[in-house]
Amino acid sequence: MSKLSFSSLAALGNQLALLAIIGMLSYAFVDQLYFGELPCPLCLMQRIGFVIIGFALVLNIRCGAHSSHYGWGIIGGLVGMMVSLRQVFLHILPGDKGFGATFLELHFY
Repeated sequence: MSKLSFSSLAALGNQLALLAIIGMLSYAFVDQLYFGELPCPLCLMQRIGFVIIGFALVLNIRCGAHSSHYGWGIIGGLVGMMVSLRQVFLHILPGDKGFGATFLELHFY
């Protein structure tokens, strides 16, 4: 059994993270196009945050790991985090009717 180096583990981690982001965004588009769950503007902004993170991971995979690539990933994560906090604060009020279909009697919008 060969010993994996740190760079090969980092490359594997970048590839797995990119696959996870592709999976999440693909499910979001399938849910939108086939099931008619139209996203709100804040959901679209969260998707942009994921795309920025995915772009940073692609840069790491293609050009090698670099701190500026991780910086782009952090910026994308912060964008998504700020937008999701705004969305939570909008829907945290008591008596909010929710948006979209329910899952286990909970609204995820």
